[in-house]
Amino acid sequence: MLKKYLTIVAALTVLVAFITTSRAQEINSPIGAKHVIWLGFDGLGAHYVNWDELPNMKKMKENGAWTLHMRSVLPSSSAINWETQITGAPSESHGYRDWGSQKPDLPPIFIGENGRFPDIFYVIKQAIPDSKISSVYSWAGIGYLYDKGAVDDDQAVQGDPAVFEQGKAFIADKPTFSFIYFGDPDRTGHNIGWGTPEYQQTLVAMDEYVGKLLEAIDAAGIADDTVVIITADHGGTDKGHGDKLMEHMEVPLILYGKGVKPGEITDVVVHYDVAATIAWIPGAKIPQAWRGLPVKSAFDAE
Repeated sequence: MLKKYLTIVAALTVLVAFITTSRAQEINSPIGAKHVIWLGFDGLGAHYVNWDELPNMKKMKENGAWTLHMRSVLPSSSAINWETQITGAPSESHGYRDWGSQKPDLPPIFIGENGRFPDIFYVIKQAIPDSKISSVYSWAGIGYLYDKGAVDDDQAVQGDPAVFEQGKAFIADKPTFSFIYFGDPDRTGHNIGWGTPEYQQTLVAMDEYVGKLLEAIDAAGIADDTVVIITADHGGTDKGHGDKLMEHMEVPLILYGKGVKPGEITDVVVHYDVAATIAWIPGAKIPQAWRGLPVKSAFDAE
């Protein structure tokens, strides 16, 4: 009986090892990247990007792939468009419809085993179980938009200086995927106005954070294996946003680092392409429920 039991255990061990090995072989980055750092800037409208005022983003632009014409979904507001970027699908699919939605406003078209519409955090954790995933944000509304069970270190903090410090700490830990969200462009836009001198100075401050985070990536020794992504959720005019205006709906997309092919992105890019691109970088499978496409033209794929 013992011999039979040991035989079964040995067979199961071999089977588990085979499955684990097979799974690991399936996860293969088409560009050889091991880390993705996503820098999200709330309210950073593409129409207000002056590259000469933003030397660190300009460096990323000149050495990476970029467009100032990535389009939001309607309404051009925060929760709906961060959720669209995070889930790779439009609001009609994920269900979040308003600027501050904390749960789906209509039933998601698909619900996965974790009880939610699949998001990029969950997709990467499922594909790479031993991945290090982190998220930090200064607007509490971000925390309602994804499966926190898939995030190893989730931090809601007060103010963008705290976001920056926690983001540096995440980078030092060499994450597989980290989302670092800054909210000051949106705050300045609502309080003083988009395109005002104060708004432009806020973008300069955000650019300084970008430069220091790029330095942190270098210091962590992962620059040669990392893709850095910059996106925003919407722009604005006067002190508001959410309308059918290009100043509200067009935002930057910048890709920089491992495997990125320098140049302007001429393909059509919509917010739901962000999650698909992030999933594609490490080789994770894109869920059938998503509608986004990876921006492959921005990379020199193997």
